[in-house]
Amino acid sequence: MRSAVMFVVLTLALGAAQAHAEFYRWTDKEGREFYTNEKEKIPAEYRGSARPVDVNDERVSIGRKPDAGGARTVKVPEHKDAHGRGEEYWRKRAQKLRRQLRQQQDDHAVVLKQLEAAEEQPGSVGASAQQKKKAASAESLKKKKTQLETKIARTKRELEVDLPEEARKADAYPGWIRE
Repeated sequence: MRSAVMFVVLTLALGAAQAHAEFYRWTDKEGREFYTNEKEKIPAEYRGSARPVDVNDERVSIGRKPDAGGARTVKVPEHKDAHGRGEEYWRKRAQKLRRQLRQQQDDHAVVLKQLEAAEEQPGSVGASAQQKKKAASAESLKKKKTQLETKIARTKRELEVDLPEEARKADAYPGWIRE
């Protein structure tokens, strides 16, 4: 019985010793610091200069939740752009432009369907007044189509080029205007 207890105690002691791994630190020629817990991973030229690092177990938490009493939450202030505007302002501007673009694209699709329908209708032989009316209607649809295409191009440029540039100049985060 005594030997079984002694065996368990020794096993636990050896396991605890192995669980506390040693960490090493070395600096390369360019002054960059590296850390590892395996001495074999240190390049041969730096093994002589590698030094063990003292591990503060209170700062390391692997699989443990931090103590409620010791941890304090730090409130990070919300980032504002150079004009004092925050994320909500930029998101609303981008959403407004996206809605406007979708509406213009929907209107364009409707005009295309109307134009297609107007061009498909056959004209009768003796109805010149009716043909003139159809031609005028088709011309106004073509003009409206061109105007919508111009508006769509302008809105796309504002959304994809102008707004990001304005946000960059104002020191706003780029993610604020992304969808």
